[in-house]
Amino acid sequence: MPSRGVEHFDLEGRAALVMGVDTPAGGAIARAYAEAGARVALCVSRGEHKMQAAQLLMKEIGDEGGETSIQVVERFSGTEVSDLCSYVAQEHGRLDMVASCGDTFFAKPIAEITDAELQNVMTENFHASFFVARAAATELRRSGNGGSITLVTHVLGERGLANTTAYGAAHAAIQSLIRSLAQELGPHRITVNGISLGWMDWMRDRLSPTSEDAARAVRFTIARRAGQPDDIGPLAVWLAGSASGFVTGQTFAVDGGLLQHL
Repeated sequence: MPSRGVEHFDLEGRAALVMGVDTPAGGAIARAYAEAGARVALCVSRGEHKMQAAQLLMKEIGDEGGETSIQVVERFSGTEVSDLCSYVAQEHGRLDMVASCGDTFFAKPIAEITDAELQNVMTENFHASFFVARAAATELRRSGNGGSITLVTHVLGERGLANTTAYGAAHAAIQSLIRSLAQELGPHRITVNGISLGWMDWMRDRLSPTSEDAARAVRFTIARRAGQPDDIGPLAVWLAGSASGFVTGQTFAVDGGLLQHL
């Protein structure tokens, strides 16, 4: 008989929706859910490279015996995300966990940020997470079986850094959403938590790996290395499993201790 500790990480027979599987964080969470036994809907917005990433992920999970499907949203609107959640729940016969993993970085001095750029960074980060959380909340409440919502965010939503005012504000909004929505959904046995990323090894669009700032980002971590996708998946499974039912409204930093120095 498996130990109770192992059972806490068992998602067999459950259904998951992961939005943004084209990102390293999204791919890691989808793989981890599948490895734990869940059926996973791999969700992306329209785009050739995003579809290719989802198809590759589907093959990788399938080769390991996992069960997945690919779902595509044409335009990332609240209505379309809501319809997608409903469809996945009907297709799988249930929906137990939803994760939102989109992340679009943006850095610019505040005086140079245009209204259009501000709108875009909020849409790609906060609005996207809000749409997923709202749709998930509606579907999980409708089922009456409880469930979990996990939003991937960034430590810059908690710590300031020059030239990241818009990006940091978007992620601060996501972290506030987590706290407020947890209060709202608690009576329905739905937990809402966040995974806050630090300097990860795929974030080459943010700092050149050869720059002093990148070296400092690694040096300031207690772990003395950049984060990797495999650092994310186990936490996501724990948040979706039976061990974390008393954990909600929290944002967990997966940053190697970066926040202790930043």
